[in-house]
Amino acid sequence: MGKELSKSISKRLYVMINMKKILLFGLISILMASIVIAAGAGEASGQGRGMNRPDMGVTEKSQAIGTDPGQDALTDEEIAGLKLMREEEKLARDVYMVLYNEWNLPIFNNIANSEQTHTDAVKILLDVHGIEDPVSIDEPGVFANQELQTLYDDLVNQGSVSLLEALIVGATVEDLDIFDLNELIAQTENQDILLVYNNLIKGSRNHMRSFIEQIENNDGTYTAQFIEQTELDEIVSSSQERGAILDENSNIIPGFSSELSRQQGQRRMLQPGSYQVSGGKGINIQQHANRMVIQAGGISVDCPLCSEMTQERLQNGTQFYAKLSNGRNAEIKIMPDTASQTALQRFNLRNCTDDCSIELKEANVGDQVRAVYNFQAQRNSKVFGIFNSRMQVQAQVDAETGEVIQVNKPWWAFLAVEPEE
Repeated sequence: MGKELSKSISKRLYVMINMKKILLFGLISILMASIVIAAGAGEASGQGRGMNRPDMGVTEKSQAIGTDPGQDALTDEEIAGLKLMREEEKLARDVYMVLYNEWNLPIFNNIANSEQTHTDAVKILLDVHGIEDPVSIDEPGVFANQELQTLYDDLVNQGSVSLLEALIVGATVEDLDIFDLNELIAQTENQDILLVYNNLIKGSRNHMRSFIEQIENNDGTYTAQFIEQTELDEIVSSSQERGAILDENSNIIPGFSSELSRQQGQRRMLQPGSYQVSGGKGINIQQHANRMVIQAGGISVDCPLCSEMTQERLQNGTQFYAKLSNGRNAEIKIMPDTASQTALQRFNLRNCTDDCSIELKEANVGDQVRAVYNFQAQRNSKVFGIFNSRMQVQAQVDAETGEVIQVNKPWWAFLAVEPEE
C-alpha cells in the first residue's frame, strides 16, 4: 500500500486505549463450559494504531441474555471487542472477494472462505452471550462501524490498481487483524473469547505468510504498518501453523465443535452474504431494492426465487433450496456461471454482452415445475447467409441438473447462419 494511504489509515485509526483488567467470576459461557485452555494474554502494543473501540475503558459488566446471574458475564470492553472483530473479519472476507473477482487469483478466494469461518466463530460468541450482532444484514461492503467502512473503500480502491497492490492490501488487512487481536487478547481473561481470538490470530498469521510469499513472487515488498516489524519478521520466518480449534491437549473443543455442528444441518431462510458451495466456489448474494441478485464467477443473475429460498450449511459448503409452487424444495446445484456457460455454448456465443440477461426462476416444463436459469440474448445472424439480422434467443437451463431443457429462436432461424461471436 502507498505511503500516503498508509499514513492516512494509521492516523485515522490511531487511538490510545486505557485498559483495566478485572477478574471474571463464575462459570465460563455455555459455549465453552468446563473447558480450560492454556492461552496466554499477549502484551498490548503501546502505539495504539488499531481500530477504535467505543467505551473500551468502561468495565461495567453486562449479563448474557437467558443465563443465570451466577454465569459468566462480559465487560463492555469485551463486548465492544467482539463487535469489532465480527465486522473486521467480515471486512477481510469482503475485500478478498472483490479482489478475487478483479484479479482471479485463487489466494483471495481461499482466504475469503477462511475469513467466513472467522466471522462465523465470532458470531457464535455474540449469540451465546446475547449480544446484538452489528452485521444485521450480511451485505458485502457494508459496515456499521464507519471507520471500517472507510477502510474497506480505501482498500478496495487501492487493490484495483494492480495485482501487486492487491496483494499488499491483503497483507495490510492481516497486519491490522493481528494488531487488534493482540490488544483484545491482552484485555480479557474470558476463556471462550481467548479460545476464539487465539485461533483467529493463528489464522491471520498464516494468511500473512501466504500474502508475503505472493508479494515477493511479484517482485514486491511489504513493511509492517500496525504490528512491529520484528513481529512481522518472526511470523514470516516461521512455518504455517496447523490445527483446528484446540484445547491444551490438542483436542478439538467439544463446546465449540458442538455449537458449530448445531448450526450445520439446519435450513434457514436465505440471507444476503458470501457463501462457499461444494467444490470451494464462492458466491455472493446481494439485496438490490426489492430483488435479490446472485453473483458467481463474474456472472450476475436476477433471482425471483430467492425470496422463497433456504440455505443449509454443511461441512463441505452451503446448499441452497428453492421452494416451488407445487411444494417441492428444489436443490440449486448449478451455479449461475456454470448455467451461463452452458447456454452460451448452446448458442455459439463466447460471452454474455449488454444484450444478455439471466434469471433464476420457476418454470413449467411439461407437467413438471422446475427451478431454471432463464437465459436471453440478442445475437447476430445472416439470413440466407447474406442479410444481416439480429436474432432473439432464449434457453432454459435446469438449476438442479445443468441440462438445457428448452431453446427458443425466431421461426426463421432455420434460414439463417449463426456465426460464432
